[in-house]
Amino acid sequence: MIHNLYNVGRAVTSTLLLFSFSYFLGFAQPLPRAELNFRSDNDLYLFNKQDQYYTNGIFLNIRKVADSTRLSPKEVNRLWGLTVGQKMYNAYTAQIRYIEEVDRPITAYLFVAADLDRYFANESVLSFTIELGTIGQRALGRQFQEGIHKVLNLYDIAGWEYQLKNAAGVDASVRYGGLLYRNPARWLDLSAHAEAILGLNHTGLSVAPTLRLGRVNPLYQSVYTSSRLQVHGTTANRELFFYYTPQLRFVGYDATLQGGMFLHDKGPVTHSPSRWVLYNQFGFAYANRAITLRMQYIFYSKEVPGMFFRHRYGSIGMGYRF
Repeated sequence: MIHNLYNVGRAVTSTLLLFSFSYFLGFAQPLPRAELNFRSDNDLYLFNKQDQYYTNGIFLNIRKVADSTRLSPKEVNRLWGLTVGQKMYNAYTAQIRYIEEVDRPITAYLFVAADLDRYFANESVLSFTIELGTIGQRALGRQFQEGIHKVLNLYDIAGWEYQLKNAAGVDASVRYGGLLYRNPARWLDLSAHAEAILGLNHTGLSVAPTLRLGRVNPLYQSVYTSSRLQVHGTTANRELFFYYTPQLRFVGYDATLQGGMFLHDKGPVTHSPSRWVLYNQFGFAYANRAITLRMQYIFYSKEVPGMFFRHRYGSIGMGYRF
């Protein structure tokens, strides 16, 4: 009798301990409702020892799930985002001695952007972005590049005295895309998107298909579309895939090449852009419940017809969901 009571007591105690542990684990690891992302672009990631054209980009982004009661009947996910970033542009080298060497205008572009991304059950995605940015000395390009070179004990830079004049502007963009094909085994798919942007800093159109190979999720739950956060509190499956995205872009206006739209004196050197620019992007992406890792290689045709070279750079990104 005592032995049976002892066994029952042990079973009850074990069950209570297991329940308590499971409850604590669930409490300690709630489903993520926000995401913090960091991305760095640099041509030095290709180990080519150059500071050329689009030479550096740094971005900090935070994303948050929207109110699930606001979703339309066909909408399965909706996220808000806020990004702060800086892009830096040199000529063909960061050691410009003469103004005739400036084959691409020198400037930085400092901006803040807010976006709303809507994801639908048929795997289409609709995004809206509004962005406030500035070029010129206010974009802090010279200070940032000189500081990095001093910290890393790199060569002295020259040429920022030829940078574009200060100009600020607002841009608005809309992007729409969706799934075109996925094989039955779900390790290969093809999607595409188009984007239109209109504003004082940038105006243009672009279209891009994307091929993904590997362990992929639907476009409303994927690291590729920045949608691993889920408005209904579910957890997206782990992902690991390779992707390739060619992009054709029509450039209507680019303030980093042409200077401020309404400035009379735009700077010592401006250039008219190539109207059509072709980008090629190869990358790998990994994501689990909390972490995202991405690596990309991008090369593209000349932004300005008279540029000495075409350009390429690398990009690394990390994200944490909480």
